[in-house]
Amino acid sequence: NAHVQLIIINVVVFLLMGIVWVFSNIGGFEWVFQLVYNQFSIPPKIGDFILRPWTFVTYGFAHSLDIYHILFNMLFLYWFGRLFIEYLGNDKLIAIYLLGVMAGGLVYLLLFNTVPFFASRSDFPGMVGASAAVYAVMVATATLLPDYTFHMLLIGPVRINYIAAFFIVVSFLGTVGSNMGGNIAHLGGALMGYIYTRQLQVGVNWGGWITTVLNWFAELFKPSPKVKVSY
Repeated sequence: NAHVQLIIINVVVFLLMGIVWVFSNIGGFEWVFQLVYNQFSIPPKIGDFILRPWTFVTYGFAHSLDIYHILFNMLFLYWFGRLFIEYLGNDKLIAIYLLGVMAGGLVYLLLFNTVPFFASRSDFPGMVGASAAVYAVMVATATLLPDYTFHMLLIGPVRINYIAAFFIVVSFLGTVGSNMGGNIAHLGGALMGYIYTRQLQVGVNWGGWITTVLNWFAELFKPSPKVKVSY
């Protein structure tokens, strides 16, 4: 149930940030919320990013205080994540989620610091959201099972490769819109999802190192068994 655990983490972070936002506004110290928010928000300018390098990962577990932002991300993560786990397991879902976050952040930073069109529009504080990770999971699943069908409300049965293609096109068109940073990250995550599954199909696991690292940390906090010696 890794997809459920990832959803819980995202929801808990959303609720905690919401609580901080409400109380900081009531108390008149909005800077506290901004300070917390900055620990999750990945800035577009490389100079600002160097001061907050951990946001390369943390941005993928936070959302703006817009209920629809987190709602749709978590719904898609649940639908596609459950299907992904059925065929590839929990460890690989966590791996592709984190790889999607990192790929989205990398493409976002590269474009906003190398392409003049985006660099001239990098005067926003930063980006949050699990969308890059969700796109990675969605495209990875659609690449693995392109003919699998979801029954969509008011539409009927739709193959998941068409669903993934639709959202990729929408994000591509949005790269010159008001949420250009988010849409750029979507495309980075989608590309990682495709490459990840294709590599798995030839026997290469790009996320193996993530599983190894997480298992190592898990072992650190696992209580050592008490050994009783009997004669």
